[in-house]
Amino acid sequence: MYTTTRNIAGGTLMTCKDCGHEISMNKICEKPIQAATDMLKHMAAHNASRAFAAVERVIVPEPEAFLAVEPLPAFPYQ
Repeated sequence: MYTTTRNIAGGTLMTCKDCGHEISMNKICEKPIQAATDMLKHMAAHNASRAFAAVERVIVPEPEAFLAVEPLPAFPYQ
């Protein structure tokens, strides 16, 4: 989901393929736990938005498609 890119100034960035969000490698080196947490939160936000996105219309089966069930016959001993 992230790719490594270099900018003109010579800095290296981790860039999100989906939205272009960037995290500097300097931040990753200085605060690795915080940077990893930020990246995981960012990826989780993408996954959550995909999970609730409507991809296509849900097709409901026609009522005639269900088999008709006949009622059970009454017991002769009732």
